[in-house]
Amino acid sequence: MDSNTTDKDTKKILDELNLGGGVEKEDIVYGIYDNSEKPLLRRMSDFFIDHKKVTLKEKSYFFHLLAVMLDAGMSILDALKTLSKRFENERLRRVVNTLSHNVEKGKTLSDAMENFPDIFDDSEIGIVKSGESVGHLDKMLFKLSSQLERAYGMRLKLRSALVYPVTVIIALIISGGVIVLFVLPKLLQFFSESGNDLPFLTDLLLAVSSFLSGYWVIALVVIVLLGIAFNAYRSSVYGRFKLDYMKLKFPIVGELFRHSEIVRFVSLLGILTESGLPITKSLKILSDSMKNVLYEEKIADTALAVERGQKISESIDDVPLLFPSTVVQMIAIGEKSATLASVCEKITSQYEKELDHSINNLMTILEPLVIMIVGLLVGGMAYAILGPIFQLSQFV
Repeated sequence: MDSNTTDKDTKKILDELNLGGGVEKEDIVYGIYDNSEKPLLRRMSDFFIDHKKVTLKEKSYFFHLLAVMLDAGMSILDALKTLSKRFENERLRRVVNTLSHNVEKGKTLSDAMENFPDIFDDSEIGIVKSGESVGHLDKMLFKLSSQLERAYGMRLKLRSALVYPVTVIIALIISGGVIVLFVLPKLLQFFSESGNDLPFLTDLLLAVSSFLSGYWVIALVVIVLLGIAFNAYRSSVYGRFKLDYMKLKFPIVGELFRHSEIVRFVSLLGILTESGLPITKSLKILSDSMKNVLYEEKIADTALAVERGQKISESIDDVPLLFPSTVVQMIAIGEKSATLASVCEKITSQYEKELDHSINNLMTILEPLVIMIVGLLVGGMAYAILGPIFQLSQFV
């Protein structure tokens, strides 16, 4: 067979599989790129790439590199074109390439970012827009990158704190399910033939085992329906308010949620204020950026109050659950001395330390708590299974 023909066939196959430099080297621009005529594998690859998540770490890295290039004297267009080929995340590469294309067509970076609300939130777009308006985009990008990096660090530490208890609980559920579904049914006949009275815990486990073994389809349907109902409740206005309120009031973790929201609020408020953005506009941007609906609504009310002439500290003073007195007092000092941005940096630093302390406390409490729960469940299950067996052995 001709070697040239073989090479062409190989290259065609590799291109269709996106392994021979197809997707990775192609400059894809959203709104222009059309894959309707592409092979099925290519369209499937595009679907998964377009739904891939861009992490806080990746966004922080993007803003930092962009700031470094702008600070070095590169134009925004040249910087974006350079960055579009640097990221391992193909979704982010496509987004940056699209930003570059739109900027080349005359849009500002902030306007181009608005096309990707699933990646860039309102606060990030607002910070970039304010940096563009005052001519210090590189400075604002450095601050934004730093804020995202700190948020990513806290999130990573919180996830690390939850790895151990979540892993143990999942393992416990799996092992418990195996015992209930496969071990107990085999012991049921043995216990029934003995004719002895069984402990309550054993009867309970046998009843659960019998139900799940015979009606597992019903149990599965009930679990799915409960999940759908909970999701619908969480999506409703009342349900979202109620659940977010419970998060803030929940023992131990409630303080964690409050500190996290306060850090997000004051850090972004400081950056937006320093950028020269009007305070009412900053508060409206912050309202849309909060994760907890109680903070979202209160900050939106605060924006309206500031428009009427009230100060931020006066507006948030009536909700100590959301904003402790120390935060209110320090913001009041910043407003009086016209140093709100620097005061927000100090509050951020303080509450980041408290948030870190709260995460350490959570880790300290969770580990022995999980061990105790596992011990009780394993001990109870062992008693329910082995207790009747030991009783029978006494009669042998």
